[in-house]
Amino acid sequence: MRKQIVAIKAVVFMLLLLAFLFLANKPEQHATYDLNHDGIMESYHLTRGKLTVTQPGGIDWSSPPEWNVQSFALDDATGDGTPELIMVLWKRGSFDRHKPLWYEQEENNYSCHLFVHRLIGNKLIPRWCSSALDRPIKSFTVEKDPSGKTFLAVEEGFYSSYCAGRPIIIGKEYSNWTWKQWGFYRI
Repeated sequence: MRKQIVAIKAVVFMLLLLAFLFLANKPEQHATYDLNHDGIMESYHLTRGKLTVTQPGGIDWSSPPEWNVQSFALDDATGDGTPELIMVLWKRGSFDRHKPLWYEQEENNYSCHLFVHRLIGNKLIPRWCSSALDRPIKSFTVEKDPSGKTFLAVEEGFYSSYCAGRPIIIGKEYSNWTWKQWGFYRI
């Protein structure tokens, strides 16, 4: 009887731990910004993995349901003088419909990605979208070095294993990423 009680407690503990891991990291984030420079502020709202961008009489955009957006920033991350919407998101697959020729089949793992979009008129246009990152981003900020050049200050983790189809992220490592012509590179 005692072994059964211990086993039941262990199962309940594991279920609670899994619920915490998958549900606790659902941040809310709000911002207003005039990303398209039309004189009217857009509203950016992230809740439960879904990002919406709205503007009265203008844009009404929502992230696709297959994306799980974790955080975003509105800043000039590429250093070209034009601010962008920078998102960290999780989704299945390393690529979208534009798979490199040397890949025979798409990997369907749930993985972390960094996407950069521009708001042109009332349309969010992808500027750059990473394939699956080798180390998932836990958090990031857009910073400037003493010369004024922008970079991403990134806290990364490591994929450990998968549970219920979702990765378990362990560890912590800090890195800086800079934009170079077509993509971000660790510096």
